[in-house]
Order: sequence, then C-alpha cells, then structure tokens
Amino acid sequence: MALRRFAPAWLTGLLALSPITALAHGAIPGATPFYVGLLHPLLAPAHVLALLALGLYLGRVDEPRKALAIWALGLGLVLGGLLTLPLADPDTDRGLLPVALVCAVLVAAGRTGPAGLVATVCGLIGLLVGLGSGDPGFAPWQRFLTIGGSVVGALLITGQLAFWGELLGRQPRLAHGTAIGQRILGGWLVAISLLMLMLGWAGPLTKSAG
Repeated sequence: MALRRFAPAWLTGLLALSPITALAHGAIPGATPFYVGLLHPLLAPAHVLALLALGLYLGRVDEPRKALAIWALGLGLVLGGLLTLPLADPDTDRGLLPVALVCAVLVAAGRTGPAGLVATVCGLIGLLVGLGSGDPGFAPWQRFLTIGGSVVGALLITGQLAFWGELLGRQPRLAHGTAIGQRILGGWLVAISLLMLMLGWAGPLTKSAG
C-alpha cells in the first residue's frame, strides 16, 4: 500500500524534469563546456532514465560480462559523441527510451541475459547518449569538451550504481533485500519509460491538433 502511495509522487517528480530538456541541450549559465557535458546526463530525462536502468542492470551482471559491457558503453559514448560532428544533435529520445525500457524490464524481472545482450544494451545506450550530447551551438573544440564531460558523467552514474549494487549484493545479510530493491526500482523505471514513450507518441498528435 505504501508503494502505491509513493509511486505517483515518484512519477510526477521525474516527469517534472521534462521542461529542463532544452536546458540540457544548451548552455548552462556559468558552466564551462566540460561541465555542461558532465551535467547533461542528469538534466536530459531520457538520458538519466536510461543510465539509471543501465546502472541497476550492471549491478546484477557478473565480472566477466561486466568488463565487456563497460568497454561497449565507453566505445558507444565516444562513437556517438564523434557522430555529433556530422549529425549535430538529433532527437535520440525515440531510440533511447525503448532501449531503456528493455533494460528496466530485465532489472524488474531479475534477469541479465548472455554477454552479447549485455554488451549490445550498453553499446546502444552509450551510442544514443553520446549522440544526444553534442550541442551544435558550440564551436568544434567546445563540443569535444562537452562530449568528454558527458562521457565522464555517464560512466560515473552507471559505474556507481553498478558498484554499489554488486557490493551490497555480495553481502550475505543484504543480498536478498538488495535484489528485491533493484527489482522494485526496475519496475518503477519500466512504468516511467512507458509513460514517457506514450507522452512522446502523443506529442505530435497534440501539436497537430492545435
């Protein structure tokens, strides 16, 4: 019953971040390009949602698959950042939200999958986050600094969640509670992902009707 009371507030709080999407894709007053990029994954709702789901997911993955996954994430972020030079800053949310949803479903179900799936999910999220991190309003050297900051920010978010998830999951007294908590958070992220996808699909219809 308590979970039902708090879930709507959680959803409402995250959806309230939507108006700052424009800020996440542009200059932040007083911040250098590197710090704009560093903060970007925390300010773009689809990006932070995907990275939270990925961090929880990697917290359940064993070390051999995790090493490959981190490399895939890092390479995806760098490649996506480099692709912003010819592609500018495309709307990556339509591709990022479905991948985030898949990742959240795996967390909620307590599944990880084979190494190929883990690396693919990490690579796709990295590619799309990197591709959505380049601001075409910046000069080329500023954009590289911004992309570098986004790479660092994305790796910090996922790395910390994965580290603490794995650490707590190894403690005999905490392992069961940690697994349950991860699945509950995964369920919330599934609901948020679905809601954001539906709002994204309804957006064009609303605009055309007006």
